[in-house]
Amino acid sequence: MIGVFIANESFLLREGIKVLIKQARGLRVVGEAASIAELEKMVIEVQPDVLLIDYANGAFSTDDIGHLKNFLPKTGFLAITTLQSKADMAVAIEAGIQSHVLNVCSAEEITEAIFATVNGDKFFCGTILEQVFDADLHAEYSEDANCDPVKISARELEIVRLIAEGFTNKEIGDRLFISTHTVMTHRKNIMNKLGINNTAGLVIYAVQEKLISPDQFIFDSTVN
Repeated sequence: MIGVFIANESFLLREGIKVLIKQARGLRVVGEAASIAELEKMVIEVQPDVLLIDYANGAFSTDDIGHLKNFLPKTGFLAITTLQSKADMAVAIEAGIQSHVLNVCSAEEITEAIFATVNGDKFFCGTILEQVFDADLHAEYSEDANCDPVKISARELEIVRLIAEGFTNKEIGDRLFISTHTVMTHRKNIMNKLGINNTAGLVIYAVQEKLISPDQFIFDSTVN
């Protein structure tokens, strides 16, 4: 079972997240805190797999994240906040935030983010991606992320394969039992990881990585 610790000032949000986690297979809540004092007292002893934290609500800050990283070397840091500015998100990423979703994201997307984080992957919801990976911010913070080889999760490889085979986002979602929105989020994550900006590029990548045979698709000018 993956242990999740919730750090959020809001009682209602903590309760909502606990319900979400209890309904997800393979996840369990191992603690919660409404203040940095509570968090420091409990989380270092618990050593959770994932720390789900809202660094923007006043009770916690990006400075706290940097401090806690020193004591939680094996913990993945997943932020769940309201939509923040590019500058604030850049600071959070630099402090150690690995993944970032919004508190208005679906239960499915938040659950996906938890699993991605514990597996060592980065996960950003679609709205966050539009902020984090625009030209300026991506250029500033992508140097470490562009190491070879690019890390693509098994789920992402499967999505690349299905895209290259011509399946639509809805069809991929139906096959993998995830929502169309989650497929689109994975697609954006994949494209940003690979530096690809269209479907044709994904098809070429799939062929190069031998995910599909060149005979499995018809490559023409309509692919985009």
